[in-house]
Amino acid sequence: MKSENVLRIFGSLTGLDEPSALEYRFLCDMAFDNICSRLRDTVTEQDGGRAEFAAAALAYYRFVLLTLTEAGCVTVGEVSVKNPGDRLEHAARLLQEALSDIHDLVEDDGFVFERI
Repeated sequence: MKSENVLRIFGSLTGLDEPSALEYRFLCDMAFDNICSRLRDTVTEQDGGRAEFAAAALAYYRFVLLTLTEAGCVTVGEVSVKNPGDRLEHAARLLQEALSDIHDLVEDDGFVFERI
C-alpha cells in the first residue's frame, strides 16, 4: 500500500487538481495510517489497491465533512451532487462500500468499522 496512490485516488474522488489535492494531504496521510493499522501483515500488492481506495474514501469523507459548509455542486465521474447533504450521504455510502470491500484484509476478524 502506498500513500502516493491514496493521494492520487483522493484527487480523483474530489475532482481537485494536483496542487489543490496536496493541500489536503494531511487527510490522506491520516486515513492511510488508520487503514494500515488495521490490515493484516499478509496484505499483498493486489489487495493493497482495495486498501488504498478505502483510505482515499476515508480521506474523501473527512474532506466532505471539513468542507460541508461550502455551497456548491460536486461532480465525480458521472455522478453530480448539488445538495451538501447529498454530498455527505454520497461520501458516507462510498466509504461504507470501500470498508466493506476490505473486510477480509483486517487484522482482527471480530473488528467492526465504526458506523458513520
